Amino acid sequence: MNKWILLFNLIFLTSPLMAHDKPFDGVVNLQASASLEVETDTMLASIAVEAEHYDPAVLAEQINQKMSWALKTAAPFKTVKVKGGQYTSHQLYNKRIFKAWRGIQTITLESKDSEDLGKLIGLLQKELLIKSLRYQVSEEKLNATKQLLTKQAIADFKAQAQTITNEFDKNKYLVHQINIHSNNQHRPVYYAKSRMLSSSATDEAAPANLQQNTSTIQVNVNGSIRLVD
Repeated sequence: MNKWILLFNLIFLTSPLMAHDKPFDGVVNLQASASLEVETDTMLASIAVEAEHYDPAVLAEQINQKMSWALKTAAPFKTVKVKGGQYTSHQLYNKRIFKAWRGIQTITLESKDSEDLGKLIGLLQKELLIKSLRYQVSEEKLNATKQLLTKQAIADFKAQAQTITNEFDKNKYLVHQINIHSNNQHRPVYYAKSRMLSSSATDEAAPANLQQNTSTIQVNVNGSIRLVD
């Protein structure tokens, strides 16, 4: 008798699990997307101070002096945001013989004003290295664009769902599963490599020529619906 009670309990407990694992009837997978090519509105420049010296203390002082000069030069440009970078150094060897310490410190300049940023870079490149120039979509513009594309992608998803429901002569559909995600904006294009113009080359460095680029933003909606009679 106890064996029958135990068997009945096992059947009762496992039945809901088996029913839950049963696939739903009338489930259709759908995918929709919306994309837009937008102009980049934010420019970023990576500027570095590099130097070599056998005495690490002297090396740090040299780099600090140039970096202080760079920050003072950038201060009047209110439309340019300056972000400090980490200072790193390492030893240099020539045929396993210690030659010198090499140090580098990088700052990032960010601005939506290409004219101001170009002028500042023109000044800083007298003494500093231009590591890269890149263009990207600002967070504000990126978020606004994603909201617009999300609405468009969802509308497309719903239109597909309604068409399928009608074509299969069903009364309505229920959203069974939904996923919404967006791509990151395309990798920024680098327009400059490391370079530095010596102060003797020109009395006043020419402003950097900065031009906007475009970036494609895309939102994808995928999931499944269940057709209902």
